[in-house]
Amino acid sequence: METTFLSDAVLVKATTFSKHLFLSGIVIWMVFAFSGIWIWKRTPVGKLGFLFTLVSFLPFSYLCYQSYEEKEEFVYQLKIEPSKQDLSFGDSIEPDIHLPLAGILSYQIKSESESKKDGTRYTDTIYLHHNSGLLLPVAKVSVKQYKDSQDEFSRYGALSRELKRWFRLLPLPVETETGKPFQGLLVKPEVSNETKQIDALKSNPTNTTASSPNGINALRFPIIWNHKILNANWYFAFSLLAIGHLGVMVFVFNLREGTKKNMVWGALIFILGYLSFASQYYFWILPKSKTEYRIESFGNGFRFYSTYEGEKKLEGEWMPNSEKIAFLELPEKSLHFQTKLAYEKTKALVDSLENPSEGLADAYRLTKQAYEASAWERWDLSDLPMEVAVRFFLVLPQF
Repeated sequence: METTFLSDAVLVKATTFSKHLFLSGIVIWMVFAFSGIWIWKRTPVGKLGFLFTLVSFLPFSYLCYQSYEEKEEFVYQLKIEPSKQDLSFGDSIEPDIHLPLAGILSYQIKSESESKKDGTRYTDTIYLHHNSGLLLPVAKVSVKQYKDSQDEFSRYGALSRELKRWFRLLPLPVETETGKPFQGLLVKPEVSNETKQIDALKSNPTNTTASSPNGINALRFPIIWNHKILNANWYFAFSLLAIGHLGVMVFVFNLREGTKKNMVWGALIFILGYLSFASQYYFWILPKSKTEYRIESFGNGFRFYSTYEGEKKLEGEWMPNSEKIAFLELPEKSLHFQTKLAYEKTKALVDSLENPSEGLADAYRLTKQAYEASAWERWDLSDLPMEVAVRFFLVLPQF
């Protein structure tokens, strides 16, 4: 994630693959594809080696070319303009979502740690917490503590420096994932009179997009979209196919040379590779490529359907009175529904684990309660433009 502080605005962009990377991929895979000419001329494998490299690696070059030509690449972009008291964000040609800065309640920090042989990597993601419940990622700070380092280490030093820049723009409280004050920071915001009204906003959340021409009123039901097969799925499938090609080459070469030393291995490899590719294509790629999704409104709720070859399947249902709350993950665009009871139990469990004075018995009891209360479901909205996914999320509290 790339954050740029301009003279009169702040621009946040998600890290995307460079077009030059795809160009390099095209060239590299082409070199691999035609490297079989050397095998043809220099080894006993002959033309079979050239055929193997050509059919194994040329598809990867085509996938890189397809990605390079892709016009609808994912670019999460958020812009904050303090002079206009406006925040806008989106990832497509759809009209951007606009939210007034007055609706931003706080910064929320999600922390992760990853243990490695030489130390521990700490990653903190900064979100803007809107009064609608929306979390907008704006920056990511990552530091590593090395085991053999003798220098003083402050995990929150880099995070504090990053937040100091944001405090100049928006002096807001900093909270953890559970809504508690974030401890350990080296700086504190000087909260203005406007941000002292946060408690009032929390107790009476309002939908600040209802009157916006680009807001939720621009959403029309039903929302219909087709599943998009990512190139990553094709990469995996073609890798399985390449394994099958390798088995064929080993089998045919041994058959031509009159040796049976590796024929059995060759047969096993090409059978395994081709069967794996066929399974991946038949059970995952083919059904998904023909699947259509839609969200329909009915009465006071919404239903999420998938349609495959004319067969309509109910994937999920949202009823505001079902004691469930919704969370939208950005920029992944994954919508989660969880019971309020499970959410409260999970928060209590996190607080228990963070408090060393509480025993394991309390943690075990809360874990059991959170598990018994869980009744969550997930709607995958990743193929929708971010603006549509967010508008739908903002519609939910109104019903």
